[in-house]
Amino acid sequence: MSHENRSVTILGAGLSGASVALELATQGVRVTLIERDALPFSRASLRNEGKIHLGLIYANDRSLATATLQLEGALTFSTHLRRWLGPAADTLRRSTPFHYLVAKDSLLDADQLEAHYAAVQMLYDEQRACAPALDYMGIRPERLAVRDDPARLSAHLRMERFAAAFETAEVAVDTAQLANLVREALAKHPLIELRASHRVDSVAADGGGFIVAGQCASGPWAISSKQVVNCLWEDRLRIDHGLGLTPPPGWVHRLKYRVIARLPQAMRHAQSVTMVLGPYGDVVVRDDGTAYFSWYPLGCKGWSHDLAPPASWDAPCRAELSADEARAVAKELLEAVDEWYPGAARCEPLLVDAGAIVGYGSTDVNDPASGLHDRTRVGVNSHGGYHSLDPGKLTTAPMFGQQAADKVLQAL
Repeated sequence: MSHENRSVTILGAGLSGASVALELATQGVRVTLIERDALPFSRASLRNEGKIHLGLIYANDRSLATATLQLEGALTFSTHLRRWLGPAADTLRRSTPFHYLVAKDSLLDADQLEAHYAAVQMLYDEQRACAPALDYMGIRPERLAVRDDPARLSAHLRMERFAAAFETAEVAVDTAQLANLVREALAKHPLIELRASHRVDSVAADGGGFIVAGQCASGPWAISSKQVVNCLWEDRLRIDHGLGLTPPPGWVHRLKYRVIARLPQAMRHAQSVTMVLGPYGDVVVRDDGTAYFSWYPLGCKGWSHDLAPPASWDAPCRAELSADEARAVAKELLEAVDEWYPGAARCEPLLVDAGAIVGYGSTDVNDPASGLHDRTRVGVNSHGGYHSLDPGKLTTAPMFGQQAADKVLQAL
């Protein structure tokens, strides 16, 4: 077994782990970044819709705490990426802006949603007044959400399915492009050593530091490290628990499938849409002629309250589905979306995969009382030199990565 000494070891090279590594390296700290896949940024950070949330979707958290957190992450997202990626951060492709379509059986009606959007607007105005230089993905929209005339959308959407519509400033990024930019930044920084294809099995306290142990192609390995940052996402709780840290109660892992498809020419500049508020779906229209499709009632194919999700989730989270399975998933999802977004069933599937979602709740999002409507039980928890990072959403991963790096620097 190889056994080495390191000062700072980061577990997991998704967006949160990469953010910690890039910030520490920018500050002159040498880090070792451990990733179980052959490439960093290959799991949940990659396999999602890429939406940079402004807090609009979390209307069922009446405290506004989730919306406030998402808004803060959104308004600092580009700032963090520019620090680590340089000018390339501003080359990120954006989707067409989202329309929010209010389902007739939405958990909140149109007036309640409009009141929430107005409250988020006030938060946004306050943040801009305090920091005028803040931007949202390189732009500074005046209004975040405006009620729209459903008749204006009826040519492209089956608006009889919906009670109302809102035009928003929200956009998504192309997660594949973001992954490539982050991989390039990690590879070229001399203070970041990436250990790819290394699975983490355990972390144990060892005097004033920790021993991280696992497996790779050449056999078992171990690293002694003064500080460890756990950014393993769906495997984070298992590693925390092995160190004697009790996870917060009520966690749940969900497996959600997505389809990336090529759009017919007539749909190339269509609206990106999110149906609200409940177990519905999204369409994200990208500028390269492709779109992301999801439909929660069919696409959520896994639910687990175990410390780590089942091994059977591993293949879809690496996009390793059989051709028959991929075709079947794409067909059912696209046909379901086509019922309210005409043309979806005519799209050409290019990629079918899934991502694990980590949250807290005993019931699903169709329950107004579900804990899944609250995304505030996230962030960085430090225990001496061990830091466990739950990024919550893609939107807040860079912000929490910065915070985790600050805690490491304080302890050096």
